[in-house]
Amino acid sequence: MTGQQLKNSILQMAVQGKLVPQDPNDEPASVLLERIRAEKEKLIKEGKIKKEKNPSVIFRGADNLPYEKIGKNEPVCIADEVPFEIPESWEWCRIGELFFLQAGKNISSSSISEKPFANAIPCYGGNGIRGYVKSSNRSGDYPIIGRQGALCGNINRATGDFYATEHAVCVTTFSNTNVSWACVFLKALNLNQYATATAQPGLAVGTINRVLIPVPPVTE
Repeated sequence: MTGQQLKNSILQMAVQGKLVPQDPNDEPASVLLERIRAEKEKLIKEGKIKKEKNPSVIFRGADNLPYEKIGKNEPVCIADEVPFEIPESWEWCRIGELFFLQAGKNISSSSISEKPFANAIPCYGGNGIRGYVKSSNRSGDYPIIGRQGALCGNINRATGDFYATEHAVCVTTFSNTNVSWACVFLKALNLNQYATATAQPGLAVGTINRVLIPVPPVTE
């Protein structure tokens, strides 16, 4: 087994909850998701993020199978969509329910320098840092999903002040969700598989929002 194969194997074990023993005393992931929903609702009322048109809630039914309720529709069993089993204290949800995704803004190529300069701001495109610019449009700590090109779906991490182009999707986390964890799990989802099969592959934010992601308890 090569080093990369070992790394991929460990990553797969991690996203399935098989890397460490489960602790029944851990606060279940369902509690975290409730906190995130409340926090997002507050931000929606404050006009800081947009309200989801058809919010999704995934829960375990009496038969222990996963069910999803979208908006006001009746719950539907999604067992055929779930790729693997997760521990009882974990939960499945859609990426758009766990995070808030927003693509950056267009910027002319002439405004981007290939080399850093005094007080330069890194500029993120579809494949990571594209160059350097004079001003930022984001500040904080974010996973970045590339949404255009053959490598779309790749995950980078931007911290501090930076500029995100329209090909870079900024992932806002909630309730002190660990950003390193978010980057690792988003990478494990291999988002490139959801890209459009065209000459210039791309990922729509709406498509990414619908991808299932397993959520462990915060402590784990």
